[in-house]
Amino acid sequence: LDIAYKIDLDPHAKTVFADRIQIHQVLTNLLSNAVEALTPNGMRRIAIQTKLVGDTCEISVRDTGSGVSPQAAPRLFEPFNSTKLAGLGIGLSISRTIVEAHGGVIWAENIRPTNADPTSDPLGARFVVGLPVD
Repeated sequence: LDIAYKIDLDPHAKTVFADRIQIHQVLTNLLSNAVEALTPNGMRRIAIQTKLVGDTCEISVRDTGSGVSPQAAPRLFEPFNSTKLAGLGIGLSISRTIVEAHGGVIWAENIRPTNADPTSDPLGARFVVGLPVD
């Protein structure tokens, strides 16, 4: 697949109270989406990060794909909504349900160049899962 990746784990963000299998499914979905977002001829990078923010562990998956379009953004986590030709549109919806059942939140944001115009083309997308720490 020729994808460069970076993993940055915060040593203070160690423990969350969660169902391991369900959170694994969420992260597998986010990583799969990140891989699919990468263009064959573009910069192919994925970054995974954990960060302790107050009483929340944030787990993020960032890609260097085309980002989330303004048209797709409002319905991104709704069921049966997909931007993929062969997508079912349930992965992010299920992920949101799982994360919220654990008392957490999930969101997406486009990554833009530093000091860029907010309407400029993104350098990729970042999906973040915030889970309460144990």
